[in-house]
Amino acid sequence: MISYKEFMDKVKEKLKDFSTEDFRNMILSWASEEHPSNRQVFLDKLIPQKQKEEVISDVDWLMGAIEDFEERVRDGVYCDGWRWDDTIGEERDFGDESWAEEMDEFFMQARSLLLQGEYKIAEEAYRKLFDILQMGEEPGHLPGDLDQSSMLKVDIDEQVALFFRSVYMNSTLQERADLLYESMNEYGYLWRIVGLKDIINVYDDTLPDFDIFLTKWIELLKDEGTSRVSELLREAVFLKGGIPAISEFARQYADKYPNAYLDWIAALEREGDSVIQVAREGLSEIPQDYTVRAKVAETISKAGERLDDNKLRLEGYRECFYSDPTIEHLLDLYITAIECDCFEEIRDKAEERIMELLGKKDERRTSYNYFEEQHRAFVSEGTLANAMLLGGRYEKVFRMCEGRGSLGWSYRENPKFTFLTFILVFLSKEGVHSKVLYKEWADAIRYSVRETYIKKYQRVVDDTQKYLKLTEEEENFYLNWCKDEIEHRADEIVSNQYRGSYYKAAGLLVAMAETLANRGKRREGIELIEGYRSKYPRHIAFKSELTKALNESGLK
Repeated sequence: MISYKEFMDKVKEKLKDFSTEDFRNMILSWASEEHPSNRQVFLDKLIPQKQKEEVISDVDWLMGAIEDFEERVRDGVYCDGWRWDDTIGEERDFGDESWAEEMDEFFMQARSLLLQGEYKIAEEAYRKLFDILQMGEEPGHLPGDLDQSSMLKVDIDEQVALFFRSVYMNSTLQERADLLYESMNEYGYLWRIVGLKDIINVYDDTLPDFDIFLTKWIELLKDEGTSRVSELLREAVFLKGGIPAISEFARQYADKYPNAYLDWIAALEREGDSVIQVAREGLSEIPQDYTVRAKVAETISKAGERLDDNKLRLEGYRECFYSDPTIEHLLDLYITAIECDCFEEIRDKAEERIMELLGKKDERRTSYNYFEEQHRAFVSEGTLANAMLLGGRYEKVFRMCEGRGSLGWSYRENPKFTFLTFILVFLSKEGVHSKVLYKEWADAIRYSVRETYIKKYQRVVDDTQKYLKLTEEEENFYLNWCKDEIEHRADEIVSNQYRGSYYKAAGLLVAMAETLANRGKRREGIELIEGYRSKYPRHIAFKSELTKALNESGLK
């Protein structure tokens, strides 16, 4: 959303060349389009600026009105019960939601107090209003949406920025930094994205003694150590000295505030400058296990995409995976390696990195740092299983499936669903009876990667299938293994009446039947389905799911 200052600056820019006639025609045009019910309001706005002042005549009355409002909210006057809401699928307070309109008006009047220079009263009004809003976190106070701020027409971030501005204006130069920081911590649940730039841009007057304040602000924040403080500190450094200051800061604090390199890169991009060298510097200076290095490396891979330069893409994706070894990063790396004809070399390095991090798992758990910028690279057994499958190490993935039960296949850490459906696809040899099978295969991939990466996963697997060469005896072994595993899973689900998973059992059974049909064993596949109809004759919901999956397949 555009800030107040930006908005006013743009309005002034548009109006600077208007003639008197232009203004007259514009206002007449607006008047002609006004709804009849709003015509008097429109007329009331047509007051020369010198006659219009932003004044609240009775400040005492306003503070009293806010206190009365606070008492009504505390006493639960607006609520008539806590009940289930089908629309949101949760329980919430019901009642008179007009409190939001009252609070909107109070917020606007608090803003008026600030703009007319009543900084102390404005700060007090904002504190009371935020305290009232916080009451909504407990049942029985503010009915409506569970996020009370979403009930308001005012922008809550803008109101928080106005509050911080009132704190700034209501404090002496010596105490200003401490008081502002205390206020930010006190109302931290509201100040999601509000920083100094927001406080500056919320009004078009400059903040007094801002340069002196910045120096004190930076000194104060350097002694703190949370991710939010890091944002404020880096913002202040940039406001103080621009690109030269943030670049020096990044180099000096690469281990403590590595996101400063991202700030530096973003600033250069806004200027239209090349960022590759800065990104490379960041990769060399930031500790190698920090996951934030992946975001720095993305700068290089994106440049490679933009310039159609596979060498740059490979460089960027390699560093992305090294520091943040997600399956998505692995897919980007593998696809680029395939295009650069160096897949086996990259695969071996990736697997080496995974094994290295798995060896550090206990060490990482004991030295975990909650500070977001210092998050360390981490991999799980699920990452290893997917990497092995994508790299053509099928025997190793099969060994990882041993000892796994028939339930829990939906968890990323369990490789059985992905491996089993992959083997079924391979054994089907692109047969015509594969509609449900391909759906199950896509669902299995979906447990491992985001939706946008499913096709990339399939693309890598399609390319690496050349590593899977099975004899007829081996194919029959895997076919029987898949059939046994699917039957065990279906029996566990249906016999224990896990009704929410009946569709999973049915889908796998039909996928197995399709695979058998694709291998010339159609009758055996149909018998598998009919056998399960007979085995669970009273499980109507399960049989319905079987029928649905079979109809979707077209295998009859």
